[in-house]
Amino acid sequence: MSGWLHHFEAFTAFHAVVVGVCVVVMVAAVVVGRRLRGLDLGDGGRREVRFAQGLGWSIVAWQAFATVWRVLPGQWDLYESLPFHLCRWTGWIAAVCLIAGHRPGWRWSRSLMFFWGLGLSVQGFVTPMWNDGAATVAFWLYWVGHLQIVGVAVYDLAVRGFVPRARDLAFALGAGVVFVLVVVGVNQSLGTNYSYLGSGVYEGTSVVDLLGRYPERMYKMIGGAMVLFVLMYGAARGVRAIAGGRTGGAPEGVAA
Repeated sequence: MSGWLHHFEAFTAFHAVVVGVCVVVMVAAVVVGRRLRGLDLGDGGRREVRFAQGLGWSIVAWQAFATVWRVLPGQWDLYESLPFHLCRWTGWIAAVCLIAGHRPGWRWSRSLMFFWGLGLSVQGFVTPMWNDGAATVAFWLYWVGHLQIVGVAVYDLAVRGFVPRARDLAFALGAGVVFVLVVVGVNQSLGTNYSYLGSGVYEGTSVVDLLGRYPERMYKMIGGAMVLFVLMYGAARGVRAIAGGRTGGAPEGVAA
């Protein structure tokens, strides 16, 4: 059988196909969402909200399946099955963002999707962590999970018009510090390498490999993420200022 069914290799034609399919799905969701928002002008946004919530609950179902599958006796692996990869957390946050992010009290989910989902998880498309082929469950868990995360971040930007504020940046940075402390503690206790914050290595090639050995790479990752968040915030505010000047300062989108 074809090698791509059993082994995934980055920077190949199959890699390009997988990423291309993910992009098409994201664009389709954005087109539908924007179309529904156009129909919702006199309807309080209910059509788009129902569409987004439907997608959100499908993410809940997928993430629940993935969580259970990873801890089954035949799949259990101390170094992989625990929910301490960033994408494991962000997958659930993506569901919250779609289901409740349009409500002011749940803006935190939108903040994390922008900075964590778009800023960090998109790296998973470029340098995938695992080498599992398309005939494996692990392949689908990885790619569908990352599609959901990055797709929701893109949807919230393109459909709901999210623009980060200073407090969104502060929250993402603070939540990131808490995440790092928790995961580093787990890695130190168990000898694992969740979220690349431990001393182990993975089969797949990652940009993290360019940062040197542990623990130096951990400090570079943390510092790099903080710089990235600040740059993303500045870029988003700059684009917003330019767009606002052209449109007479149109207000931000849903629940912004």
